[in-house]
Amino acid sequence: MAKSNRLLKDVLWILALWGLVAGGFRLWFGLGATTNLTDAVPWGLWKILNMIAGVALSTSGFTVGFLVYVLRRKRFLPLMRMAILVAFLGYGCSCLALLFDIGLPHRFWHPFVMWNEHSFLFEVFWCVILYFTVTTIEVVPTILERTRAERIGKFLHGIAFGVVVFGISLSSLHHSSLGSLFLVTPERLHELWYSELLPVFFILSAMGGGMMVLVLLRILVARWYDPEPIFGATPAPVEGAESTVPGFPTLNRNVRGAGREMPMLANLATISAFILGGYFVLKVVDLVRTGAWQFLAGHGWPGPLYAVELLGGVLLPVVLVACRPVRRSPLGLGVAAFCAAAGLALNRLNVGIFGYWPGAETTYVPSLAEWSVGLGVIAAAGLAFLVVVENFAILERKNQPVGAGVFRAAFDAFSHVYRNALNSGLHRVSLIAVIMLPLAWVAMHPSYRDVTGGGRPVQPSQGVDVARAVLRIDGDRTGLSVDFNHADHQRRLGGDQACVTCHHLAVPGDKTTPCSRCHRDMVDPTGIFDHRHHLTAVAAKAGGHGALAGNGTCTECHQEGAARSAVLVKDCRSCHEKDGWPALAGADPTVDLAVATSFQTAMHAVCVECHKNEAVRVAKPGLGDCGACHADLRRREDSLFAVVAPSRD
Repeated sequence: MAKSNRLLKDVLWILALWGLVAGGFRLWFGLGATTNLTDAVPWGLWKILNMIAGVALSTSGFTVGFLVYVLRRKRFLPLMRMAILVAFLGYGCSCLALLFDIGLPHRFWHPFVMWNEHSFLFEVFWCVILYFTVTTIEVVPTILERTRAERIGKFLHGIAFGVVVFGISLSSLHHSSLGSLFLVTPERLHELWYSELLPVFFILSAMGGGMMVLVLLRILVARWYDPEPIFGATPAPVEGAESTVPGFPTLNRNVRGAGREMPMLANLATISAFILGGYFVLKVVDLVRTGAWQFLAGHGWPGPLYAVELLGGVLLPVVLVACRPVRRSPLGLGVAAFCAAAGLALNRLNVGIFGYWPGAETTYVPSLAEWSVGLGVIAAAGLAFLVVVENFAILERKNQPVGAGVFRAAFDAFSHVYRNALNSGLHRVSLIAVIMLPLAWVAMHPSYRDVTGGGRPVQPSQGVDVARAVLRIDGDRTGLSVDFNHADHQRRLGGDQACVTCHHLAVPGDKTTPCSRCHRDMVDPTGIFDHRHHLTAVAAKAGGHGALAGNGTCTECHQEGAARSAVLVKDCRSCHEKDGWPALAGADPTVDLAVATSFQTAMHAVCVECHKNEAVRVAKPGLGDCGACHADLRRREDSLFAVVAPSRD
């Protein structure tokens, strides 16, 4: 086994373990504390990269199945098992990532019993779940070959044709539906990527790019485990020639520079190139038809990014495969396949994330936890892929070294100690876990990441006029602002005595503390108790100086002889009942004065509830709607209705 392969496994273990910690934090703390998602950009890395791009990159299962079982192209049969394995792992990763992505993971079972047949996502959910079930049925016979369950394996082989045809239908349906999903956002998705042909684009790009992924994986598997079928029977160097690529042998030209499976891969890449070529032509025609070509030369990054996607991820692989010497070379074919796979992934990221930035007037950078979960899921799939390749007859070759040993990860040897003491895969993985799990915990735990309680600090309100009679509330400066007429609300609610309605609590000596002083984070609760400040203040009150003057300050709040924790402490009201405004003596005793809710929760709890009650009193139902306060939401809805409303002529 090559050192590069051992190093790859170590990297995959590191990413998988790091992602495991990040996934645990996401489930425990929620999306707000672990992601950088916003209302303007609600779809993040997991849904687009792992789910939408993941299923697209895994389409080799249904494309190769169509070629083998429907078109009867038996020459691709040796690739069938690997294609099914890729589909099984790809769709499994998509389902796993979707579990982390949804707001309430414990309700993942709702679509099974709560049907919404008018939703694209409902159809996509069922197609993905059913196709994952189909790939499970298809991959089970390969696993059972090493057991004595011959009757089950024979039965599954017998129904293979029906299962594959059913899977082809499911995969075709959900790929087109994923494209249709983005048709509902004509005002938000950038013109370069929005088109009525998105369903057609999604299915064509998935078919072409998915087959290239299989070509790339087959070349890599041969490189790591069995070079003969791909790199030739005698990888002897040509006299006077040296290999320019580390790890790739210079092949004997007497064997025509390739193994016996290269014609099969070249044929599959040619079919993929024809599909990608048709996709490229259709994209260019659509650009001209819709007039979106003018945005290619516009200011900003959308034009260059679109050009990289279309030229580097579609046209370049087609040109490379069209060149006969490249098509016959494992390295050249691998480069073409990599470009096509990268272009497919970039297309899904452009449509699902980057294309929404101009309309949202904001950018989105995934948090460390988002990257960790996304890459961790992919790494886990990579480890599972290597497990199956090393221990099962996934290549359908009689001389394949199957079951040569239990799957072992590797740790590159830096000294004699590493070469001997860490020779066992279990030892290496244990060492990686011991090092990486604590590092991941510290790096991604919200309390370590931001001791103030979150990653989206609130900005103070801005005065619209000189007298600050009207305040513009835009806590995270994303443009979803509210122009709050402070003077008018104060007048209608009772003058100076009405301040307590909104300013429910103020810091000592302050009458109307701004909301952002305590509610410091947009989506996360914030700890507002300053322990060191209290130590200093208590010491000063006793005539001392500093935080621990005379070491007698702790017993002012903590009971002497008891554990000094936040649970066993005197109520804040016992010292501050006359401080603040209104007086703490009249405050709700169940309120935790050491923690402030998120800014968003505080605003909505006060404003929305009051507006709903007022809507009933004055008989104005729309007073409690989001657009009543957020004027830009109201403008967006008006512009959308203006686009889709039928003409009265």
